[in-house]
Amino acid sequence: MSQSTLAPIEIKVAVLREAGSKLQLERAELGVPRADEVRVRIVATGVCHTDMVVRDQLFPTPLPIVLGHEGSGIVESVGAAVTTIAPGDHVVMTYMSCGLCLPCETGHPAHCSHMHPLNFGGGRLDGSTSTCSCDNAAPIHDHFFGQSSFSTYVIASERSVVKVSKKAPLELLGPLGCGIQT
Repeated sequence: MSQSTLAPIEIKVAVLREAGSKLQLERAELGVPRADEVRVRIVATGVCHTDMVVRDQLFPTPLPIVLGHEGSGIVESVGAAVTTIAPGDHVVMTYMSCGLCLPCETGHPAHCSHMHPLNFGGGRLDGSTSTCSCDNAAPIHDHFFGQSSFSTYVIASERSVVKVSKKAPLELLGPLGCGIQT
């Protein structure tokens, strides 16, 4: 699907609105991918201890936020500058890195100078989000670990998705992007 034909879509998200509370299933609107981003339909996601730590705000993030960082799915659309991923690709998602700092440029993206804001900041590095409430159009923080996979669809950076074989069972692959690579 080309960038010019994309439009925001309605999705379902599990939102954390208060520290320690249950996640609330809500309708939201997901924007269109930027030039270096992809829209992924989530097939499966794992629940990690880090999701629970952030739910309880032992490691604070902005609220409300969509958590989830062990997502796998199918790419629905790509931004104009995306070159390594195409619509229909099966992917596993992982943490976000900037690709521009010294650690990233020297092959150490896990030590990215922007690791905290990109993965725990509740949005893109510029502070924007791609998710907003259908009820009042208020932004909902997202991009948790570069994905916020407690959702039916996500916007993720091309840097945060890894193409996998279409023969591989997506429902089992989500933890590859977190616990297994750790």
